[in-house]
Amino acid sequence: MGLRDRLQEKALKYGEEVVSKASTSAPVQIVGDGLRGFREMLEGEDDAFSPELFLLSLVRAVREDERDEDRSRRQVYVAARKRRRRLALASFATGPLVGVANQVADLYCETAVVCDLAVLHGRDLSDNEIAAHMLMLWEVADDFEVAHGSVQGSPPLVSVLGDKLFVQVDRHLPDELTKRSVAKALWDLREGVGNVRRGVTSEAVRTTAFTGHRTKQTIKRVEAQLGVGS
Repeated sequence: MGLRDRLQEKALKYGEEVVSKASTSAPVQIVGDGLRGFREMLEGEDDAFSPELFLLSLVRAVREDERDEDRSRRQVYVAARKRRRRLALASFATGPLVGVANQVADLYCETAVVCDLAVLHGRDLSDNEIAAHMLMLWEVADDFEVAHGSVQGSPPLVSVLGDKLFVQVDRHLPDELTKRSVAKALWDLREGVGNVRRGVTSEAVRTTAFTGHRTKQTIKRVEAQLGVGS
Protein backbone atom coordinates (compact mmCIF):
# COMPACT_ATOMS: atom_id res chain seq x y z
CA MET A 1 0.00 0.00 0.00
CA GLY A 2 1.44 3.37 -1.05
CA LEU A 3 1.72 6.50 1.09
CA ARG A 4 -1.32 8.12 -0.55
CA ASP A 5 -3.45 5.02 0.07
CA ARG A 6 -2.38 4.88 3.72
CA LEU A 7 -3.22 8.56 4.21
CA GLN A 8 -6.63 8.13 2.59
CA GLU A 9 -7.35 5.10 4.78
CA LYS A 10 -6.43 7.04 7.93
CA ALA A 11 -8.52 10.01 6.86
CA LEU A 12 -11.55 7.77 6.22
CA LYS A 13 -11.13 6.04 9.58
CA TYR A 14 -10.81 9.38 11.36
CA GLY A 15 -13.95 10.69 9.65
CA GLU A 16 -15.94 7.61 10.68
CA GLU A 17 -14.78 8.03 14.29
CA VAL A 18 -15.82 11.70 14.32
CA VAL A 19 -19.30 10.88 13.02
CA SER A 20 -19.67 8.01 15.48
CA LYS A 21 -18.63 10.10 18.49
CA ALA A 22 -20.76 13.05 17.46
CA SER A 23 -23.88 10.97 16.90
CA THR A 24 -23.57 9.33 20.33
CA SER A 25 -22.47 12.41 22.29
CA ALA A 26 -24.64 13.63 25.18
CA PRO A 27 -25.65 16.98 23.60
CA VAL A 28 -26.80 15.31 20.39
CA GLN A 29 -28.71 12.63 22.25
CA ILE A 30 -30.39 15.19 24.50
CA VAL A 31 -31.42 17.31 21.52
CA GLY A 32 -32.69 14.29 19.62
CA ASP A 33 -34.62 12.91 22.59
CA GLY A 34 -36.66 16.12 22.69
CA LEU A 35 -37.58 15.98 19.00
CA ARG A 36 -39.37 12.69 18.57
CA GLY A 37 -41.63 13.95 15.78
CA PHE A 38 -38.70 15.39 13.82
CA ARG A 39 -36.62 12.24 14.22
CA GLU A 40 -39.52 10.14 12.94
CA MET A 41 -39.63 12.36 9.86
CA LEU A 42 -36.07 11.29 9.10
CA GLU A 43 -36.87 7.58 9.14
CA GLY A 44 -37.94 5.30 6.31
CA GLU A 45 -36.32 6.82 3.23
CA ASP A 46 -37.58 4.09 0.88
CA ASP A 47 -41.18 4.15 2.04
CA ALA A 48 -43.72 5.25 -0.57
CA PHE A 49 -44.87 8.70 0.51
CA SER A 50 -47.42 11.02 -1.04
CA PRO A 51 -46.90 14.81 -0.80
CA GLU A 52 -50.13 15.06 1.21
CA LEU A 53 -48.89 12.51 3.73
CA PHE A 54 -45.50 14.21 3.95
CA LEU A 55 -47.06 17.61 4.67
CA LEU A 56 -49.48 16.32 7.29
CA SER A 57 -46.72 14.25 8.91
CA LEU A 58 -44.58 17.38 9.05
CA VAL A 59 -47.32 19.43 10.71
CA ARG A 60 -48.07 16.67 13.21
CA ALA A 61 -44.36 16.25 14.00
CA VAL A 62 -44.09 19.96 14.80
CA ARG A 63 -47.20 19.91 16.96
CA GLU A 64 -46.00 16.83 18.81
CA ASP A 65 -42.58 18.36 19.51
CA GLU A 66 -43.60 21.96 20.16
CA ARG A 67 -46.99 21.49 21.84
CA ASP A 68 -48.19 24.86 20.47
CA GLU A 69 -46.34 26.89 23.09
CA ASP A 70 -47.71 30.37 23.72
CA ARG A 71 -45.06 32.88 22.58
CA SER A 72 -44.87 36.60 21.91
CA ARG A 73 -43.92 37.78 18.42
CA ARG A 74 -40.34 38.37 19.57
CA GLN A 75 -40.24 34.93 21.18
CA VAL A 76 -41.47 33.37 17.92
CA TYR A 77 -38.41 34.87 16.21
CA VAL A 78 -35.97 33.81 18.95
CA ALA A 79 -37.46 30.31 19.12
CA ALA A 80 -37.11 29.91 15.34
CA ARG A 81 -33.40 30.73 15.46
CA LYS A 82 -32.74 28.41 18.40
CA ARG A 83 -34.85 25.64 16.89
CA ARG A 84 -32.81 25.58 13.69
CA ARG A 85 -29.59 25.22 15.64
CA ARG A 86 -31.07 22.37 17.70
CA LEU A 87 -32.24 20.59 14.58
CA ALA A 88 -28.81 20.96 13.01
CA LEU A 89 -27.51 18.76 15.83
CA ALA A 90 -30.44 16.36 15.72
CA SER A 91 -30.08 15.86 11.96
CA PHE A 92 -26.29 15.36 12.05
CA ALA A 93 -25.25 11.93 10.76
CA THR A 94 -28.84 10.65 10.68
CA GLY A 95 -29.46 7.39 8.89
CA PRO A 96 -31.69 6.97 5.82
CA LEU A 97 -32.32 10.67 5.10
CA VAL A 98 -28.86 11.98 5.90
CA GLY A 99 -28.62 13.50 2.39
CA VAL A 100 -31.68 15.72 2.86
CA ALA A 101 -31.92 15.93 6.67
CA ASN A 102 -31.04 19.62 6.64
CA GLN A 103 -33.69 20.29 4.03
CA VAL A 104 -36.29 18.50 6.15
CA ALA A 105 -35.10 20.58 9.11
CA ASP A 106 -35.71 23.80 7.17
CA LEU A 107 -39.23 22.70 6.19
CA TYR A 108 -39.90 21.67 9.79
CA CYS A 109 -38.67 25.00 11.17
CA GLU A 110 -40.85 27.09 8.88
CA THR A 111 -43.84 24.87 9.68
CA ALA A 112 -43.15 25.54 13.37
CA VAL A 113 -43.13 29.30 12.69
CA VAL A 114 -46.57 29.03 11.08
CA CYS A 115 -47.87 27.02 14.04
CA ASP A 116 -46.42 29.54 16.50
CA LEU A 117 -47.93 32.52 14.68
CA ALA A 118 -51.32 30.84 14.40
CA VAL A 119 -51.36 30.45 18.18
CA LEU A 120 -50.04 33.99 18.74
CA HIS A 121 -52.79 35.52 16.64
CA GLY A 122 -55.55 33.30 17.97
CA ARG A 123 -56.06 31.25 14.81
CA ASP A 124 -57.30 27.76 15.62
CA LEU A 125 -56.03 26.07 12.47
CA SER A 126 -56.38 22.38 11.69
CA ASP A 127 -53.45 20.28 10.45
CA ASN A 128 -54.86 20.55 6.91
CA GLU A 129 -55.05 24.35 7.17
CA ILE A 130 -51.47 24.62 8.43
CA ALA A 131 -50.37 22.36 5.57
CA ALA A 132 -52.20 24.62 3.12
CA HIS A 133 -50.38 27.66 4.48
CA MET A 134 -47.08 25.81 3.97
CA LEU A 135 -47.92 25.25 0.30
CA MET A 136 -48.56 28.97 -0.07
CA LEU A 137 -45.39 29.91 1.80
CA TRP A 138 -43.31 27.61 -0.42
CA GLU A 139 -45.12 28.89 -3.54
CA VAL A 140 -46.54 25.52 -4.48
CA ALA A 141 -50.04 27.05 -4.52
CA ASP A 142 -51.00 30.68 -5.16
CA ASP A 143 -54.02 30.96 -2.88
CA PHE A 144 -55.46 29.29 0.19
CA GLU A 145 -58.44 27.65 -1.47
CA VAL A 146 -56.28 25.85 -4.04
CA ALA A 147 -53.75 24.91 -1.37
CA HIS A 148 -56.39 23.59 1.03
CA GLY A 149 -58.07 21.60 -1.73
CA SER A 150 -54.73 20.08 -2.77
CA VAL A 151 -53.98 18.90 0.76
CA GLN A 152 -57.27 17.00 0.60
CA GLY A 153 -56.51 15.61 -2.86
CA SER A 154 -58.63 17.93 -4.99
CA PRO A 155 -56.75 18.51 -7.20
CA PRO A 156 -54.15 15.88 -6.26
CA LEU A 157 -51.15 17.58 -4.66
CA VAL A 158 -48.77 15.41 -6.67
CA SER A 159 -50.08 17.09 -9.85
CA VAL A 160 -49.84 20.60 -8.42
CA LEU A 161 -46.36 19.96 -7.04
CA GLY A 162 -45.16 18.28 -10.22
CA ASP A 163 -46.43 21.07 -12.47
CA LYS A 164 -44.90 23.77 -10.28
CA LEU A 165 -41.58 21.96 -10.04
CA PHE A 166 -41.37 21.60 -13.81
CA VAL A 167 -42.26 25.24 -14.46
CA GLN A 168 -39.95 26.70 -11.83
CA VAL A 169 -36.92 24.42 -11.82
CA ASP A 170 -37.32 22.38 -15.02
CA ARG A 171 -37.41 19.08 -13.16
CA HIS A 172 -39.88 16.20 -13.02
CA LEU A 173 -41.03 14.34 -9.95
CA PRO A 174 -40.02 10.67 -10.00
CA ASP A 175 -42.75 8.16 -10.80
CA GLU A 176 -42.50 6.58 -7.35
CA LEU A 177 -42.37 9.16 -4.57
CA THR A 178 -40.53 8.66 -1.29
CA LYS A 179 -40.07 10.90 1.72
CA ARG A 180 -36.70 11.95 0.29
CA SER A 181 -38.03 12.96 -3.15
CA VAL A 182 -41.00 14.88 -1.71
CA ALA A 183 -38.78 16.72 0.78
CA LYS A 184 -36.31 17.69 -1.95
CA ALA A 185 -39.06 18.89 -4.30
CA LEU A 186 -40.65 21.11 -1.64
CA TRP A 187 -37.28 22.47 -0.55
CA ASP A 188 -36.24 23.22 -4.13
CA LEU A 189 -39.41 25.24 -4.67
CA ARG A 190 -38.87 26.99 -1.33
CA GLU A 191 -35.42 28.10 -2.40
CA GLY A 192 -36.63 29.62 -5.65
CA VAL A 193 -35.74 29.36 -9.31
CA GLY A 194 -32.39 31.15 -9.27
CA ASN A 195 -30.70 29.18 -6.52
CA VAL A 196 -31.93 25.82 -7.81
CA ARG A 197 -30.75 26.41 -11.36
CA ARG A 198 -27.32 27.45 -10.08
CA GLY A 199 -27.11 24.12 -8.33
CA VAL A 200 -26.84 25.51 -4.82
CA THR A 201 -29.43 23.11 -3.42
CA SER A 202 -27.05 20.21 -3.88
CA GLU A 203 -25.20 21.46 -0.80
CA ALA A 204 -27.24 20.38 2.23
CA VAL A 205 -24.80 22.16 4.56
CA ARG A 206 -25.91 25.52 3.15
CA THR A 207 -29.33 25.11 4.72
CA THR A 208 -27.96 25.28 8.26
CA ALA A 209 -27.75 29.08 7.91
CA PHE A 210 -31.24 29.97 9.13
CA THR A 211 -30.46 33.69 9.06
CA GLY A 212 -32.14 36.36 11.12
CA HIS A 213 -33.18 38.24 7.99
CA ARG A 214 -34.80 35.19 6.43
CA THR A 215 -36.60 34.39 9.68
CA LYS A 216 -38.02 37.91 9.89
CA GLN A 217 -39.14 37.77 6.26
CA THR A 218 -40.80 34.41 6.86
CA ILE A 219 -42.70 35.80 9.85
CA LYS A 220 -43.92 38.76 7.78
CA ARG A 221 -45.07 36.54 4.92
CA VAL A 222 -46.90 34.16 7.22
CA GLU A 223 -48.67 37.03 9.02
CA ALA A 224 -49.74 38.39 5.65
CA GLN A 225 -51.16 34.98 4.74
CA LEU A 226 -52.99 34.84 8.06
CA GLY A 227 -54.38 38.33 7.44
CA VAL A 228 -52.86 39.86 10.55
CA GLY A 229 -50.61 42.90 10.92
CA SER A 230 -47.23 43.01 12.59
